[in-house]
Amino acid sequence: MQGLMKKMELLLELPIFYTEGKEMPPKSFGTFPEEESPFAHAPFLTKLLIEKAERQKLPVIYQDENEVFFICVRGKKGFYLTGPVCVEKLDFARLNSFYKFYGIAVKEGRPPLKTMLSRIADFAAVIYEIENEGAAEIEEILRINALEENDVTEQYTGNLDFDKMQYFDEEKYHHTYMEECYIMESVREGWPEEARNRVQAPAGDTGILSENKKDHYRNLAVAATTIASREAIKGGVSPAKAYQLSDIFINQIDKCTDIRELERYSSKVVIEFAKLVEDTKREESVSGYTEKCKQYIWKHYNKKIYLEDIAVTLGISQGHLSRTFRKDMDAM
Repeated sequence: MQGLMKKMELLLELPIFYTEGKEMPPKSFGTFPEEESPFAHAPFLTKLLIEKAERQKLPVIYQDENEVFFICVRGKKGFYLTGPVCVEKLDFARLNSFYKFYGIAVKEGRPPLKTMLSRIADFAAVIYEIENEGAAEIEEILRINALEENDVTEQYTGNLDFDKMQYFDEEKYHHTYMEECYIMESVREGWPEEARNRVQAPAGDTGILSENKKDHYRNLAVAATTIASREAIKGGVSPAKAYQLSDIFINQIDKCTDIRELERYSSKVVIEFAKLVEDTKREESVSGYTEKCKQYIWKHYNKKIYLEDIAVTLGISQGHLSRTFRKDMDAM
């Protein structure tokens, strides 16, 4: 059986693991390095799959929060596990989220194999039939795992004129929300170097903001400026400073006529707003928002005091003031 499973690993281009129970660490058949697999780093994944497999006869196909699939097949004496597999290539942000979720070092990580959903069910059926000497219908495996494939038109609702719509590959048409959050986190936290790395990393394509290429990059740069300014405020920059920098950039973008320069603005604004947050945090540690907050409370102790009033006086957001005050008071 071991020799046959090693051949299956080569055929599927996936490591296959085996364990006799959820409390025992699974072992692969050796074709691929184990350290590349989530099964070697995340015992909870093995336990989850086996618990699902114990409740049904046919193979389990499990889809995680990153839209990555794993397979578990119950055999005569134990369980066979394989994956990860995906039906859409993971963008930079989701791939990093996948590695982080399963505790895999990026340098050790092997991106999930990309294939079709029906092919994933094929993998499961083949392993099932080898071990159990019985047929498993692909459609039934998909159905029992609530993974029946639907026509693309069923994914859209509303009052749109579908006859005039063109359906695009979602992965290519719009960058993901997670990817945007991943980049904007570097602004909010004040990490300019990290911002530079994240905006230069390979990512999904942006939407089409104009049929005119120059206007497309202009609109993209303005959108990046708007979002980055809001994240800077969340990071502790006063609204006045954030909007001032935003106005400067938008005016520069409006006057710019060079397409390549317009294209660079989307990255430039992210890095500059991250620098602004970094400078603000550095100044904050010197001036001490907490000390100013205490002074305000002392001056107005005989009146009703609201967080909003203090934040307005100090020129920062309520959320940032609350986090800073709580952090400083815990450190005392």
